[in-house]
Amino acid sequence: MFAAEAPVGPEAALSQYSKRLGEAREAGKGERPTLSRCRFPQSSSRTAAEVASHEAVKIGALRAELASDNAAGQHVDNSTDVACAGSVVVDGETVLTCQQCQLPLGELVYLDRTGEEKLLHGECKARCMLHKLRTDEQERKHRELELKKVRREEFAIGWSPIGTIPRNAVCAGRLGCAVVPKGMCCLVNDKDSSTVSVAPTFEPAAAMNLEYLTVALQVRRTEGREPLFSLDPAENGKLDDKDPEASMLVKRFEPDWLAGTSVGEVMFQADYHLKELSFGEYDQPVIGMKSCFEYSEKDGEDSEWSAREWFVVRKAEIHVSDDQVLVPYLKMGVEAREQILGGDGLEDAAITRPDHPLVRYAEIFTHNFDLIAERKSVVSQLREVAKASIMAKFLLESGNVLPDSWFSLGDETKPVCCLEVPQLWHDRCFSKIIIKDGAIEPGKAPRMHGLYGGVDFGIDRFRLSAPSRVATSVVAGRAVLGRPASSLMSTSRAGLSVGPARQFARLSTPLSAQMSMAASKAGLGVPRVSAGLSMGIPQGVDLNLDKFNLSAPAEGGHWGGSVQAKDAELAIGSSFWSSLGDGATFSAEDAKLLRDVFHPRLSDRRQEGDRFTPPPTGASYMQKLSQLVKGEKMVRQQRLANFYSADFNMDSAGPLFPSSWTPAFAVEQLGVQTALHPRTDFMAEACILQEVLQSISPVFDNSTEDGTRFRVYRIGSLQVRTIQEHDGEETIGAVFSTQAPKKAAALDQQAESVKDSAMIVKATEYVESAEGAVQFKCYVLLETEDGNSIVVEKAAPGVVPWAENPSNLDSRNSLAKVIRSKDCRDSGMTVGVIKGVYVQELVKDSSSTRFAQAVFCHATGEAEVGGCCSGFSKPSWASSGLLYRK
Repeated sequence: MFAAEAPVGPEAALSQYSKRLGEAREAGKGERPTLSRCRFPQSSSRTAAEVASHEAVKIGALRAELASDNAAGQHVDNSTDVACAGSVVVDGETVLTCQQCQLPLGELVYLDRTGEEKLLHGECKARCMLHKLRTDEQERKHRELELKKVRREEFAIGWSPIGTIPRNAVCAGRLGCAVVPKGMCCLVNDKDSSTVSVAPTFEPAAAMNLEYLTVALQVRRTEGREPLFSLDPAENGKLDDKDPEASMLVKRFEPDWLAGTSVGEVMFQADYHLKELSFGEYDQPVIGMKSCFEYSEKDGEDSEWSAREWFVVRKAEIHVSDDQVLVPYLKMGVEAREQILGGDGLEDAAITRPDHPLVRYAEIFTHNFDLIAERKSVVSQLREVAKASIMAKFLLESGNVLPDSWFSLGDETKPVCCLEVPQLWHDRCFSKIIIKDGAIEPGKAPRMHGLYGGVDFGIDRFRLSAPSRVATSVVAGRAVLGRPASSLMSTSRAGLSVGPARQFARLSTPLSAQMSMAASKAGLGVPRVSAGLSMGIPQGVDLNLDKFNLSAPAEGGHWGGSVQAKDAELAIGSSFWSSLGDGATFSAEDAKLLRDVFHPRLSDRRQEGDRFTPPPTGASYMQKLSQLVKGEKMVRQQRLANFYSADFNMDSAGPLFPSSWTPAFAVEQLGVQTALHPRTDFMAEACILQEVLQSISPVFDNSTEDGTRFRVYRIGSLQVRTIQEHDGEETIGAVFSTQAPKKAAALDQQAESVKDSAMIVKATEYVESAEGAVQFKCYVLLETEDGNSIVVEKAAPGVVPWAENPSNLDSRNSLAKVIRSKDCRDSGMTVGVIKGVYVQELVKDSSSTRFAQAVFCHATGEAEVGGCCSGFSKPSWASSGLLYRK
């Protein structure tokens, strides 16, 4: 038998890395919890005999119902697209009809001037407005997206790993290193000679980007501090929304030669990307994570706020491994501070509200920072820059002897295309068209919020004077909390200036007020921005390490095991991705976790190619990633449960789902809510629905951060909900109907009666479509003082003419149109009195419209004053100008 050949090349590097993961897990005392995908429960538990006896009959009935619903749904959809002549004869009178739904118009009539003039119900007018607003909004977003794309290319905005992440092999050669690692490299400390040398490693925690390190070394030796970056408003801008210069920002580097270095590029792109994520310009990198816009929903519709944010290092140490490798250890996060308008402009609030939108976003970003850093390449590289800054401070403070070549790479800079960049994150607006009793209510001003921000590592707070030796590879320790002392983010009206040390005065810029012109024309209100309130703009990246003593490694045990690699040719790089699915390199548990961490829809790290560095193997670090991924799984399960429930609303998905699912404009009918009833019978025979779904388009189709698509199909009264995971198949998860089951209708008749003495407080007359020769019919909704509802109508055989608290009331009202509505408190009418009227009118040979008119007029007291009259609009009213138009 021949011995198995030892792996070579990338396979050997991956083998070493995988082995290190296993050792770390054992050192961590316990395996990480494994995650299993949520599977849909099997809906059928019937025996073979039951299937054989009932399947044919049941499937036939379901097919017949589905065909009927589908035909009805198509009829309704087509009818809304055809304009009628504008009038119809009702009980011998000519009345006006809505030219959208073709039902008679009531006392409230709206005029649509978007093209040929049309008379519409308030509900139909709202739908037309909504369609126009959403169409305009989509066109605006498309234009804005195209403009942003051009601006990004023009000003080099956006992280591009290839060609930007420095190669260690190139830098090591320039430094004259005896060993030039092809993959990751580390620094080995020689205590006797007070020198360090470069060596290959397979431990990502010890990996050091040599170019980042040499830049950090040169800045610290020449400037006495760390690299600094700020993003400031253009000084020549007039700070006016009409002035394009007002949205321009200036990139500022100190020292200025950082502008052409890889470190300067990382600082700028990371800072800019944080603002975009905070503003919701992109999907969040963690499932269920919200932007500060979503957190601002609880602040109130007209609330405005000002805040700043920055990256910080919350813990910094230097550890030493068994083989004398220096291992920088740090914890990073994001902090935020609320700002208020003071005597000198925007100032930090004495007490920042813990529920402030940006504070909450900073907290959740910090909680998920390690997972975000693994998924987002630019955040990962920012962490590498912070590691290099920590190492540079340690090397100089600990008295290590470094050749001059270690300080010269900062002179090799690239030309910068432009030091001014546009602000491409914007305000967002949300507004609703509110309908009450058929009338469109005045709109409220959209909610508007603005955000700027920066980055302040604040590593000066930590003592890094001596490397620590921890007992095992499970890295643990208390996070050093607190706010950086640097006044980088202070505000001033005087303008931008540079004082001693790190003193910056901030400019302010007005809170922008951008909104679709269509929304303003539609009467939805315009953004309101306080004249004196302006946004403070935190300034950028400050790797402030002055308050951290890094002259020696931290005290305590050691970094478990050896982390140097024997072969300098070993490199993991892009081969890592193919190894996740080969089933041979990693254990099933590790492979599953790594696939979840680097989900292709959440992570852009694959773009790094052969410059990719995998996660550190420390047990505590991997355990943290596992717990964060487990939290994502819980969010997925909660989303599925909510989506498959009757509570899910397509126009307002709720906090579990991305805010992009909620349209900027929506219609809300006050007091009307469509009730949904589960149809488990269709779920048991999902194959029947699959045939229909293939030929229709969904009315709702949205995706979550991980690419899972949630769809809703409408087939007549049926609502079918499906999900499709990334690279998976579409699966039906729930079926609902807007029509109450027959059993529920029967229970309506058995419900407890409303007392005859109950006072009627409101009466509303509705008109709805009807089947057969009669095109429409009317009914009256009576509401009592104790909250009961009574539907009175002259109905067809088999329909209850007097229904108290019917189960299908919400669904029915949502499809009908209001003819007229009136408060009845002054009429003094009781349920018993109207019952008498109902009995008298029921025996008369009158139409459903006459019957409804009589009940309405008696309930409101109008019958006693002027007799029973119609609420329909007459052509003579239109010619005389008596119609209520908008």
